[in-house]
Amino acid sequence: MNRIQLRYAPSFDEDTVSSRLKRLLVSGPLSDHDLERRCTRLTERFRVYAACSPHGMWAPGLILTHDMRSFAEQYLPVAEIGRALERLIVRSLRVAPVLEGSAIRTAATWPDLLGQLQPVIGHPNPGRLLRELLDDGEERRRFLWRVFLPSRYGCGFDRYPEQGKFLRRWLSHSQIPSNGVVRCLDAACGTGEGTYELARLVHESLAGRSDWLVDGVTLEPLELFAGAHGYFPHDPARQAGFRCRVTALMATFPAKRLSFERGDLAVDGSAAGPGYGVIVCNGLLGGPFLHEEQPLAAAVANLAARLEPGGILLASDRFHGGWKKRICRDDLRRLLAGCGLRLLPAEEGIVGVKGLE
Repeated sequence: MNRIQLRYAPSFDEDTVSSRLKRLLVSGPLSDHDLERRCTRLTERFRVYAACSPHGMWAPGLILTHDMRSFAEQYLPVAEIGRALERLIVRSLRVAPVLEGSAIRTAATWPDLLGQLQPVIGHPNPGRLLRELLDDGEERRRFLWRVFLPSRYGCGFDRYPEQGKFLRRWLSHSQIPSNGVVRCLDAACGTGEGTYELARLVHESLAGRSDWLVDGVTLEPLELFAGAHGYFPHDPARQAGFRCRVTALMATFPAKRLSFERGDLAVDGSAAGPGYGVIVCNGLLGGPFLHEEQPLAAAVANLAARLEPGGILLASDRFHGGWKKRICRDDLRRLLAGCGLRLLPAEEGIVGVKGLE
């Protein structure tokens, strides 16, 4: 599958959400001879495992020991289970998924993966799980969202308050572009909480002096869909809270000024169309998904290339200290400066401004 273009205007209308969901997911039972064969094999593997296990069966909340993990890996290799689940995921989506960093790829053993997929999975039999997911489109949908949107992703409005204050001051005194439109990008927007906050901040800061547009961009298609539609089928409480918060935000500005689009920071920003006056990139640079020197430098360069002259780039994170030791703030500042951005002092994260040409 190619990484086809996806672009959504925000909408919580159920008919709109349902129509767009049909273009994203394959609905109903899946027919796949290879997965049928894997179901049979994994069911037999589990039968032997259950008959031999000295530890009893896995259950939610079980504290795993080294012996439990070792025994499970001997009889139920997580790599084999992962390959089956990856094939099912690919067959379930009409667009290419982004599996890097997902629990399917990173779990050390099958019991570890079971723990990370809670509460969607309630039993330890991988063959039975695969069968249920093949047969039931609703269960499969909840499983997909649980894989790609675990509870630690997003789940937070107002995560970078000092950055918001800085940008509000900047916008209040900024020069309006000659075309009268301030274009803003929330790069690696995830599930969109920061995108809606950015829209509110820009709307309030410009105070009618200019029109504005905000694009939220991420590579993962289910993240994109969740952000545009407040859609979390695996977590009804999160969905209700998200929609309530965003509905209140969008009551103050036109929803048509926001869009959510699939995009890749690895793509050369100089070919990405009109530039942005504001780019925010939080929770990405120097963290678990982007920390190797060359890809990180390329991402920063591509962001800088997307800035219009006089535009501002802001980046912050809430990574734990281990990541900050690997890629520290000074490293990121050096990368911004190497792209020709003028660094500004900031209490939270880093800030660079592109010179006027």
